[in-house]
Amino acid sequence: MKHLTTKILIFFLFILVLVSAYNYFKKPFLNKLDEVTKNVVVPTPSPTLAQKKELDIRGKIAQLLMVPIDLNDLDQESSSSASMIRFVNEYHPGFVIYFGENISSDSAMLATKNIYSQFGDGDYIPLIAVDHEGGSVQRLNGDGFSKLESWQKVVETYSTAQQKAVFNQSAVELKNAGINIVFAPVVDLASNSAILKTRVASNLDKTYAGANVFINSFSQNGIMPVIKHFPGIGSVNKDLHKAVATISLEKEDTEIFTKLLNKFTNIGVMTTHVRIENKLSGKVCSLSEECIGKFAEFYPNVMLFTDDLSMKSALSQLGTNEEKTIEQVAIEAIDAGNNVLVFGKGVSASSLEKVIFALQKEYEDSDSFKKKIDNSVQKILNLKK
Repeated sequence: MKHLTTKILIFFLFILVLVSAYNYFKKPFLNKLDEVTKNVVVPTPSPTLAQKKELDIRGKIAQLLMVPIDLNDLDQESSSSASMIRFVNEYHPGFVIYFGENISSDSAMLATKNIYSQFGDGDYIPLIAVDHEGGSVQRLNGDGFSKLESWQKVVETYSTAQQKAVFNQSAVELKNAGINIVFAPVVDLASNSAILKTRVASNLDKTYAGANVFINSFSQNGIMPVIKHFPGIGSVNKDLHKAVATISLEKEDTEIFTKLLNKFTNIGVMTTHVRIENKLSGKVCSLSEECIGKFAEFYPNVMLFTDDLSMKSALSQLGTNEEKTIEQVAIEAIDAGNNVLVFGKGVSASSLEKVIFALQKEYEDSDSFKKKIDNSVQKILNLKK
């Protein structure tokens, strides 16, 4: 009997080793240049063998939307959160982003369960995202979640071993709460600007090294990192949520994106709403095909996420005090080459419905726009397989 128990123990240890090896070698979102894309593990919120429904035009467009859910409002069963859940139930968007303060792991898990319950077996369940830079920008930081120190401190003072430990622990916690995507790490390089403060570090090599550890840690736990903010806004001198800004790019600002994407060719990139001095005819980068259009050619497996399209810097019109509508901005974002349209806290369900209707009309009227939508949808659905 003793020998039998020993054999059983050895068998289970052997299985554990196999599982560990699989987890180590099948690293999601780490499709390096010498690896094959089809072997990369991608985030799937709830794998199922059920036959998926064929998407109509509205269904395709909804796949490109990342809609905001405030978990504090959801807990309080507010009218705004109820409206957003009804929107999710009716339109089945491709992505959801969580907002809120002091959110516990229990609250996050309940929210994820609530969202999943709005979808049937034949639907494409949304991928769930959250800002997770650490410091002042970490949405999930209540009971059950580790509070990360600022990115600047982690990059400049933590050893590689310390970085691995905190990032791995945080990744496990988010995975358990149903998170599939994190908007981080921040790879902007600080200059004389005080706007981003401790959200950014100044040294390229240390930022690159820290980003490597972050990307590896979260990817190995099935969570897609989205590096931000392209093209690099360390020198920005205004809050882009409140005003548009013009920057002068340095070589290092974009170099770090190139280095990371040459190594990790199937992660995400957030494009941001900033003008570049003497370039892009006054357009912001996120809405300019000249600024981001080459991504599809050089990094075809990279997913482009906009920054919040309700920010003043996105809505601003050159040479006038009038603002564009959020529907106009959404159309421009797709025309520029973005794959996922991100909407921040405060954007209502009725505004998102207007976006869907405007995008549907453009889809039906423009062959080039239709092609861009279809290409992004295919990319998103491949991510969910």
